[in-house]
Amino acid sequence: MKKLLLFDIDGTLIRSNGAGRLTLAYALETLYGTCGPLDSYNMSGKTDPRIITDLLTAVGIPAKEIEQKLPAIYELMVEHGQKIFWEKEMAPCPGIEALLNQLTARDDLLLGLLTGNAQLTAPLKLTAAGLDPLLFKVGAYGSDALDRNELPAIGMARANQLTGGNFNGNNTIIIGDTPADILCARAGRATAVAVASGWHAASTLAEYHPDHLFDNLADTDQVLDVILG
Repeated sequence: MKKLLLFDIDGTLIRSNGAGRLTLAYALETLYGTCGPLDSYNMSGKTDPRIITDLLTAVGIPAKEIEQKLPAIYELMVEHGQKIFWEKEMAPCPGIEALLNQLTARDDLLLGLLTGNAQLTAPLKLTAAGLDPLLFKVGAYGSDALDRNELPAIGMARANQLTGGNFNGNNTIIIGDTPADILCARAGRATAVAVASGWHAASTLAEYHPDHLFDNLADTDQVLDVILG
């Protein structure tokens, strides 16, 4: 049975070195003259629309207005990202390039993304970090849903539409670096692979009981054993 692998981006595939926060600040300040309480806001594991809504409602902007302007915000994030992503020296997380080389050589796996990033900014980040976005054949993005827990079903549906396959929680693996990645894997009845290559310690991730837990994805053979097992 073919398996669907859905990767988070920030902290899992790449290290973006604060670039996402800068692009968001630019977009919100350009449109609204404020980015709300961004300096103290924890973005980890949240979707872009969740973050944007939290920041702007905190300074009194109605949620309905925010929702209407999300496409404009994403476009401004891309505009700024095209200028700064390469300056931030973004890079793949340990072992990612070797792992992707192994995974993409197999015909029993379909690679995709499950990320809080908007669909417009996700490929820019990957490219700036030296990864080919075209390796990932499907995606479920923050711009698809406010609630990250809705993204697994979206990713599976898109994989089924692309391949005519029958991807569901039984043959889908979600790989991420935050508790939110583990929780959304549970929501999609998928296998949760947690990796402590981002901003959460392995001990913190372990409290959420992922199916598998790695410090990083540098041991290609060990990761492949888990994914293919």
